Amino acid sequence: MNSYRENLQDTVGNALSALYTQQQQLQSQLYSAQYSLYYAQGAQLSAIENLTSTGAQLLASRIISDQGVKNDNLLTNLLSSATQVQVATATTVTNSATAAATAQTAAKAISKLAAELGSALNIAAAACYGTDIYKKTQEVNSFIRSTANYAEYVSKQAMDAAAASSEIIATDLLNQATTSQSVLKTLLMATNTQFDALSAQALTDQKAVAGASKAEKQAEGTLEDAERDMSAIKKTVADSNLALNFGLTAAVTDKADGITVRFTPYAQPFPSYPADAGVYPGNDGAIPDAAPVCHVFVVRADKSAGVKLEQVEALFNAYAASRFVPVTAAPYETTIMFPESGNTLADIDGDPLATGVDYVVYLYMALSLPYQKYINSFNNILSSASQTVNVRTPLSAAENVGFGADKKSVLFTIQSDNIGAQAFRVMLLPAWQPLTGGLLTDDAFEEKSADGSVIHFYFNKTIAAQISSANYQLAYCKATHIDNGAVIRVMEAAIPDDMTDNFGSPLIAGMYYLPVVLSVPSDSVEPNAYASAMSSLWATTPAVLVALAGSEDVTSVSTPPAVSASGDSTAAPADGDENNEQQTES
Repeated sequence: MNSYRENLQDTVGNALSALYTQQQQLQSQLYSAQYSLYYAQGAQLSAIENLTSTGAQLLASRIISDQGVKNDNLLTNLLSSATQVQVATATTVTNSATAAATAQTAAKAISKLAAELGSALNIAAAACYGTDIYKKTQEVNSFIRSTANYAEYVSKQAMDAAAASSEIIATDLLNQATTSQSVLKTLLMATNTQFDALSAQALTDQKAVAGASKAEKQAEGTLEDAERDMSAIKKTVADSNLALNFGLTAAVTDKADGITVRFTPYAQPFPSYPADAGVYPGNDGAIPDAAPVCHVFVVRADKSAGVKLEQVEALFNAYAASRFVPVTAAPYETTIMFPESGNTLADIDGDPLATGVDYVVYLYMALSLPYQKYINSFNNILSSASQTVNVRTPLSAAENVGFGADKKSVLFTIQSDNIGAQAFRVMLLPAWQPLTGGLLTDDAFEEKSADGSVIHFYFNKTIAAQISSANYQLAYCKATHIDNGAVIRVMEAAIPDDMTDNFGSPLIAGMYYLPVVLSVPSDSVEPNAYASAMSSLWATTPAVLVALAGSEDVTSVSTPPAVSASGDSTAAPADGDENNEQQTES
């Protein structure tokens, strides 16, 4: 290779490498911005929830305080009445006791007089029976006996009245009224103190909501900037790759069983002589056709720095059939299948292609010998490396996700022969929460959620993979059956009393939650060899949770918006792609 071509290839390689590095940095910044927005929206939802809870407590405290004031007024009146009753009762007891004593004295005197008159009647009957004295004595005796009976009755009534008066518990009533008023005043003071504290807390919560909303908007703007930068760098990389590296691209196939390679072949600068070149094709001949014979080959990304044209030419001469793939005709596209699909192609070092490994693809073009003689250069053309590509076996996405009949578990089905390679993380996302954000818009998102979105915060597969293990439950196989030759497994994840939602907040009984299942590689397999899969956010219906021992009581049960019966509303996004973001509407 002449020095010009060496310098050109080095310059192109360095330029593309710098762009790839910048793209990776911007991709990292984009992920960071997504995480920041997700956590900012979680903080905002938590602040709104705290404000709602404080508002409910404040309302209850105000109602209790108002009732306490009314009860205090009633007890004030009761205490005044009890005081008057106590004074009147004491007077009544004294007077009734005095009256009883007086009546008793009178009754005794009358009884004594009746006894003396009885004796006088006996004497009169013996001495002067039938005389006027006898008759008068008998009449007086009759009167005094009747009077004695009445006196005894009055005395008994007076004693009963005195006894009944002494039984009146006016003093206890006064003491209880006094104690009740004291206790009520203490309660009222505590209620007022709590009301003041809740009022201050409500103000603090309002400020927290305002601060969280501001932080959410800043995070949203940062994400929008990161997405714009990412879009720009992708366009720059694509244009630069097309202009400098034959448009060489490598991408994972739709079935994740190989690498699809596309490129534009070498086009010679001057296929014919210019009109003013002074050369006549009939006499001097024509410019030979470069007729490039194109081959692509795969190199481990960590070994791409050592790929040189001389090495490639030597390996091509020795291993053209086993390490190189010919691409001879338009549209200049080929698919390099992996060994799992029966392919025996190896990488440039002769190692079998493997999933979970970072690879780059090169384009090697052999020019025709007449053209090489014409340009006086007998070297072929080697492209720079493509962007890194990694083929991972996709895990099965959960289907038919929903709550159990008792709302104490999540059930779903999975189609998989090798369930041991997967672990299933079940998380609960709060649904129909207050809208967050508003800057981000996405046509596809708006089209899918035209009938109303149930998740009002930013969420995708990348974020789901970062959720703490404390905020999800693992699912286990409950039953297995065969359906049309496919192994279908019914999976179940229990919802314990202390489970939290995806943000780490305690579950609230009576609130709507959306169950989401993330399929990840298990600990028994190489994690880089498998690609995670998330259940559809659109094909699952949220449900209200019943009361759990460790859950909070809902302040006000959220009511879902009216949802259209359109069949498109539950269509799952394509392949659960990690670009399946729940973004906010403007």
